[in-house]
Order: sequence, then structure tokens, then C-alpha cells
Amino acid sequence: MVSLYASFFFVYAIMAVVNPYLQVMIRNLGYSHDLVGFLLAVFETAGIVGPLLVASRVDKFESSKNTILFCAVLSALGIVLLMVSTSIWMTMFALILLAFFFRSLVPIIDSYANNRLNGDSQKYTLLRSGGTIGFVLFSLLLAVTHRPDLTSNSNIGFHALGAFFLFALPVLAWKKEPKRPKIPRTVSTQEEGRWYDLAFLVGLVIIGLNRISMSSIASFFSLYLVEELGVNAISLMNAIAAGSEFGALILAGYLLQRKKVLPVQLLMISSGAMVVRLLIYALVPTFGGALVAQFLHSLCYGFFHPAAIFLVARRVRRSHRTLGMSMYVSLGIGLPTVLGSSLGGLILEQFGYRVLFMGYSLFALASVMVGLANYKLMTSKTLETI
Repeated sequence: MVSLYASFFFVYAIMAVVNPYLQVMIRNLGYSHDLVGFLLAVFETAGIVGPLLVASRVDKFESSKNTILFCAVLSALGIVLLMVSTSIWMTMFALILLAFFFRSLVPIIDSYANNRLNGDSQKYTLLRSGGTIGFVLFSLLLAVTHRPDLTSNSNIGFHALGAFFLFALPVLAWKKEPKRPKIPRTVSTQEEGRWYDLAFLVGLVIIGLNRISMSSIASFFSLYLVEELGVNAISLMNAIAAGSEFGALILAGYLLQRKKVLPVQLLMISSGAMVVRLLIYALVPTFGGALVAQFLHSLCYGFFHPAAIFLVARRVRRSHRTLGMSMYVSLGIGLPTVLGSSLGGLILEQFGYRVLFMGYSLFALASVMVGLANYKLMTSKTLETI
């Protein structure tokens, strides 16, 4: 388990480097804001498609370890190409390569971990908390040391490549994934082919609505701090939000494993907290208000992610678990984020931050309403018990 914990730690450490500074690397290449937006849209689109295609290979050949190393190498190649890019076509190819394979890493790790742990949500959240620690520590380390050099793509890239290298080391020590159980001969062909249930699809809708509301924070919170509040503490505020999720992750895993709560209940709590968080940003536009709202990330994500993972692990057959995890990442998070960010930019330009955050709180409220309307379905018998 040490190697798996370290894998979670370093994959989120990579995110602490790549996520905040990718747009800086693109901007450093001399592109206009319009082109930066277009290139980021290309990146996000490739990040939706990649995990779905890569997952089918993992499920078919049960090759988590080799696939994830392959994805890490090609993701690192994407970073190298960004460091030396001399044309927009080279930049586009680099971004597609990076998004396609980098976004595939997390669903593969989540699927592998759930298979190794036989779906034990409490043990999973302990592992996943390593990712939170990795993200927070690397974010704080970069903030304290004033790294990387934001004017140098080579400097930013070398920090990312170092994180990729550290990630690959524990993956090399992974044990072989346990063989999936054979389906009894008595099971009909029709039943064997039904690898997901209706609750999984409804769950994706609940998740997607939640993530559309979250996109207003993911895409515009940094600008909100600087432009609306006059605060330049982006890394610190992000570290506070990420750090707050640590205890919530472990608590959610404990409650789910002990059957004290169900995934749909935690998802609705998460969406309810999202409504409150966004209204605080809108109605209390002060540093203190933003600080309080950041601590609500503990519920908005700390409860959300384990519930979503647990829902996929129970509502999708183990034979297609990696595909299910990838659908969660691509269709439940990636696509809503792209749509929410695109719409949010237009709303922000026309009406400002208050309307943006108040309007996006309605998506979180809709997530709660969908959960309540389909509560009986979401609490019905699951496809998988482990």
C-alpha cells in the first residue's frame, strides 16, 4: 500500500504544478488571450476524450500498471513539446498529447485502488488523502520558494517533469492487479452485457450539475480574488481549500464503508454546501467571506469525491470499472467544466461576479433536486457489492 499511497501523493503533486501554470506556459509562447482561450478549450476537449478511450484498453487487457506508465511518459512528452514549441500547431499537438494521457491517470489509479481494496471506501479515502497532502505540500512549497519562474517555460516544465519522474517510481512497485472474478455460466448473456444500471446514469447527471456550479470557482475564483477583492493570495487560498478536504475525505470513507450514509446523500450534501459557498462569494465579497467559503470545500469536494467513486464502484460492473471511472472524470467533471466555464465567461463579462456566483448556485440546487426526485432509484440494489 505504500507504493499506491505514494502514487496518489505524486499524481496530485503533478497537478499542483501543471494546473495553475499551464495557461502561463501558453501565454509565454506569445499567444493572445483569445488564442489562449482557444488552446485551453482544445486541451479540455482532449481531456474528455482521452480517459474514455484509454479506459477501454485497461478494462480489456487488465493492464493498469503498464498503461499508467505509458500515459505518464506521453504526458511528460507533451510538457517537453510545450517547453520548445515554435508554432501553434506544435502547441496544439503538445496540449492534446498532455490532456489525452494526463487526464487518464486519475481514473486508472482510482479503478486500480478500488480493485485492490475490494471496494473498501474507508481504505480508499485514506489512500486518496495522500493526493490531498501531495497537492497542498507542493502548492505551499512552490509558494514559499517562489518557484517556478513564471517567465520561463523551461523552468516551469522542469518542475512538472520532476513531479512526473517522482510519480513513476512508486508505480513501478505496484503489485499485479487481482484477476476479476469470472461470471458464472448460469448468468444470461443479456445480464452479463448490462455493465451499468440506471442509477449510474442519473448519478452522472447529479455529479454533472454539481460540477457546472463548481466550474465558476475553478475558472474564475483567482480572478475574483484579484479583481473583486484586491487580494493576491491565490496559492494560499487554494491550499486552504485543498487542506480542508482532508478530514472530510476520511470521514466520508468511514461513513460509506459503515453504511451510515449512501453516495446520493453525500452528493446532495455536497451540492447544498456548494449553494451556500457560491452565495457567500456573491453576497459577502470580502476576504473574510472568501476565507469562510474556502473551508466549505471540505464538503463541496471532500464529501463529493468519495461518494462519486463509491457510486461508480457499486453501479458499474468490475469488468468495466475503469471505463466507469473515466466516464465520471470525462462526462461527470470534464464536459460540465468546459460548458460551465464557457458560459461563465460570457456571464462574467456582461454582469459581473455577483450574478455569476448566484446564477451558478442554481445548478447546485438543481443537483439536489435531481437527487431527491430519484432518491428511490439511487437507493435501490446495486450491481456490485464489493
